[in-house]
Amino acid sequence: MNQEKIGKFIAELRKGKNLTQEELAHKLGITKNAVSKWERGLSLMDMSLLKPLCEILEVSITELLNGERIENSNIQIKSDEVIKNTLDYSNKKIKKSRVKNIIYTILTIVVLFILIFFGYKYSLLNDYTYKKPDNVDEILKGLKNNKEIKIYKRTIPESDYFVLDNFKMKNVLDGYEQEGEVVDIQPYLFKKKDGDKSYGITFQNENSNYQLIDTYTSDIAVGDAGDGDSSFEKKFNAADRKYFLLKNDINNDVDFYKYIADNYYKENNIFMSKREMMENYSFNTFVAIAVPQIDSITYIKGDYLGYILNLGTKNGITVTQVTILRDGRRYGFVTTDSRFADEDFLIDLIGTIEIK
Repeated sequence: MNQEKIGKFIAELRKGKNLTQEELAHKLGITKNAVSKWERGLSLMDMSLLKPLCEILEVSITELLNGERIENSNIQIKSDEVIKNTLDYSNKKIKKSRVKNIIYTILTIVVLFILIFFGYKYSLLNDYTYKKPDNVDEILKGLKNNKEIKIYKRTIPESDYFVLDNFKMKNVLDGYEQEGEVVDIQPYLFKKKDGDKSYGITFQNENSNYQLIDTYTSDIAVGDAGDGDSSFEKKFNAADRKYFLLKNDINNDVDFYKYIADNYYKENNIFMSKREMMENYSFNTFVAIAVPQIDSITYIKGDYLGYILNLGTKNGITVTQVTILRDGRRYGFVTTDSRFADEDFLIDLIGTIEIK
């Protein structure tokens, strides 16, 4: 069917009836815009409007769809043409409608998939996001305030050693006395009074001198995901945390502290995999709980592997932690003795450490 020809014919018949587009539209119960589109050949009327339109314009359906008046002698031929053209037009509309339906269906599926995907991701993000602690900047500042020193072992007379279990070092503890009895994994505590001041030094017990990474990969609970069905610990277990250390080449506490300095706090986003979110959740939670806020860190190299933590000064008292790593364990002490805040003193002392 020739839409443009039909449109011009409708306009001609309408004007012949002295009807405006608005008046014709009112009689058919449609909008003026619809009539305008017919007459400009932009669209055809709905089949349900065909009969009432022909009655108003006093024209046969065959003539209307043919776009011209037809003599009686040609009526049968034109009717056949109109029927054929109408069927062709209907088939084209059906095909277009099918294509539109397919496109709408595909778009609907895509939209639903996107909504489900992002809904799932936001749910994971909610479950596996550890709220950023207020002291992140302070922790990073201390870890980035670092340096390395080389310390080499030196020999001193056996009588000059302070010995504790399988750990010994130069005896610099004159005036210190042990406080209480050591039971199970409790540390050794020594104290010294100097006038109105009191100093302390705590040595790690050989039954509990695990490295930080050992604590991270143990079966401890590092927080619950909060989803209500099972604990985070069951979903991201010790084996998962060991794999996290392995893939990031973290073999000891020195590696771990350096990794924390470069990567803490690890923020999740919806484009991460579930495993990445869980790794970050576990890492962020553990660091927030287990890693102290420090002023600076000094990494020990040479004949020893370890680190010195300056844990800050309060009320004129500086807290220093010395850790030596050996055979997968950590050995050392934490002290408030001001002498240990002096680097030369520490280098000389650490050079005498022996671990059996």
